[in-house]
Amino acid sequence: MFATLLSAAVTCLASLFIGQAVLRLAGAREWNWIAPPVGLSALMLLATPTMSIPGKATTMAVFVGLLTIAAMVWCLGSASHRPPLGGLLAAVPVGFLVLLPFLAVGRSGILGVSLDNDMAAHMQFSEIYLSDAVANLKPMFYNLYPFGPQAISAVLARGLNVRVDHSFAGLTMAIPLLNAWTVLALVRGRSWLKQAIAATVVSMPFLVAAYYGQGSFKELIQTGLVLATVVTFAGDGPRLGRGRWVPLALLVGGMISVYSLTGVSWPVVIGGLWVLVIAVQRLYRDGTKGIVAEVRGQLPAVGIGLAVLILVLLPQASRIHNFISLNANANGIIVPKDVLANLVAPLPGWEGFGVWSNPDYRLPASPEFIAGMWTAFVFALVLFGAWWLCKRGRWMLPLAAAGSMLIWRVSMNSQSPYVVAKALVIASPLLLIVAVLPLLEQFPDRPSWLWPKRGGGRDWLRSLVASVPGQPFSWALAATLAAVLFVVIGVSDVRALRASPVGPTYQASELRELSPLVDYKSTLFLGDDDFIKWELPGVPVGAPVFGGEESMIRAEKGWTRGEPLDFDTVDAATLNSYDYVITTRDAAGSQPPPQMHLVRQTPDFQLWRRVGKVQERSVLPEGEGSGAVLDCTSAEGRKILAGGGVAAVRPAPVVVEGHLLGPGGSETIELPLVRGEWIIESSYNSRLPVTVTGPGLDVTLEPNLDRPGPRFPVGELVVRKPEKVKLTFTVSDPFFARAQVVTDLGKVTATPRYPEKVVPIAQACGKYVDWYRGARSPR
Repeated sequence: MFATLLSAAVTCLASLFIGQAVLRLAGAREWNWIAPPVGLSALMLLATPTMSIPGKATTMAVFVGLLTIAAMVWCLGSASHRPPLGGLLAAVPVGFLVLLPFLAVGRSGILGVSLDNDMAAHMQFSEIYLSDAVANLKPMFYNLYPFGPQAISAVLARGLNVRVDHSFAGLTMAIPLLNAWTVLALVRGRSWLKQAIAATVVSMPFLVAAYYGQGSFKELIQTGLVLATVVTFAGDGPRLGRGRWVPLALLVGGMISVYSLTGVSWPVVIGGLWVLVIAVQRLYRDGTKGIVAEVRGQLPAVGIGLAVLILVLLPQASRIHNFISLNANANGIIVPKDVLANLVAPLPGWEGFGVWSNPDYRLPASPEFIAGMWTAFVFALVLFGAWWLCKRGRWMLPLAAAGSMLIWRVSMNSQSPYVVAKALVIASPLLLIVAVLPLLEQFPDRPSWLWPKRGGGRDWLRSLVASVPGQPFSWALAATLAAVLFVVIGVSDVRALRASPVGPTYQASELRELSPLVDYKSTLFLGDDDFIKWELPGVPVGAPVFGGEESMIRAEKGWTRGEPLDFDTVDAATLNSYDYVITTRDAAGSQPPPQMHLVRQTPDFQLWRRVGKVQERSVLPEGEGSGAVLDCTSAEGRKILAGGGVAAVRPAPVVVEGHLLGPGGSETIELPLVRGEWIIESSYNSRLPVTVTGPGLDVTLEPNLDRPGPRFPVGELVVRKPEKVKLTFTVSDPFFARAQVVTDLGKVTATPRYPEKVVPIAQACGKYVDWYRGARSPR
């Protein structure tokens, strides 16, 4: 966890001070809270061309480190350019929320490991900056995908000497904090409580929290950059001269580094609405001459901003061009309209109002009535807030919220629900700005009745009575509504974040231990792990099942999704096309061909090197088993028997189905075993560690969020006499764990430690057959 927290801290420091240094260079005379997103944009723009410089990630890590130190010294040396401590501490509630997924499982890991593991590809993109071997493999979208966040992750990993999974988790953890600080630019006054409420409600409404919990860093970054754009157009950014559009230029460059040209939609729409209103105001006040004068006055600053934008995007020119070409060929629809990806159905727009009564944002609210009431509450606050803000001249905030919702609505007609949902996530904080700011500005930073200067209790009571009727909208009511809004959004966030899956990384460590041994040669992975291409960086790896897609699997096996994979899952031609094979340590699986030599094994995996041409061997319809009983009385059995040849026979394993368990849950499984030595395995899937106890057995299984199917070792037993051996599986129960299903024990398998025998096919009738080879089968 230390590596993740260190990465988050460094990202925050670099963004804060590089951002403020940029603002100071542009003419700012004091601290402004758009510094964090400006700094993050600058970091992405700096890091993206890392592959093209001598020394690559090492050089960039040194440069960014020195730049951060210089920016800190420069800004901290001037009192007016230091970030206010109270403002920094206003992000404390958000800090707790970003830690919650990790607290709920009691460890660090990869956010959002589930059925749609996009993070696997993003971490592989980061590895491109760290390894020429990975770059040479040219992963999908290598030449057109925007690599801003991935480049930062790689530079962090190299500079801090941590793995990419830690640096990426730290980067993702830092983004909500940066967004929370950005919100403070819109808050009038320095009350810590007001700032904390605004920072939490706006930076972490339910949908944003849910997307954070699934590791969707791009949407989080885009949310913060759009928020900073709104701050700029609303006039709450720093007071600058001719450099006043430089921060916006960097923000737009950051959006392109995250979302490519699609990200420009928000500044174009929001900026267009701002220009329209300003033009109408000038026309009404001064006529066409006023508009002309305004344009002339802005031209030098606009020219400087455009020059900066072009300059910082030059290193990405070819990538942007490739994206434009792909977008044109796809008629603007890169993701097909019928693709749901990890969604169950299109998201309802009501989720954008920050409150939801289901921890899974993909599912309907439950109960619907209560969720509807709370949504109506927030909706009413948005309507009131829009009126209140417009009345006081802060019309840009409701206008920006309306513009973001317009983008969401228009995208429904042209994009897939998966893409549309992203637009709703980005709109959500802008709606919450409108809802919460008027409430916070209704009451003073320091109510006089709460801290009377003198007079004791009588003056306190007199101040209390006098403070209420004199307000057009009672500050007490506003404070109550703000507190309620803070609580209901916080409760929704906590539900979502406690339920967020955090993928373990101990198996990644094991696989990376094997990676150097294959020497970048072709390797077949007989497992079901979406992260395998990142776990074996630079290795040309293939797999029968990857990302839910199936290939190479021999039809006669009768394999279906969710079942184990072994050597007989694929045919000999497939095995012969690879130099190495990695399997799980699966005693119940089919035995390796003699041409496979064991090179190394870890607690969960085995690495095999092919030393000769593997001979073809046939299998019965095994399904999830490593073999099947040969029925010589059936038509197929008689045909096999007539073909002659040999068969490999072994005792059948004992398999018992496990069940679903929650945190602290326990189940005792009875295995009917005969005398002998037995190897116990389980195809379990669990967010939390699982302790297994039994006769002579007391082990803890590490969390495992690979796709269901592969069996992993549990331990070994020695049985003295035939009996039902009881094994108790107990799930750990961290303090913040949510009471939900977190563990599926899968199938618990006991395999006798008994050598496989190759016998004439006639002697295999009625026995458990691993494989067979006919007398006339090709060798």
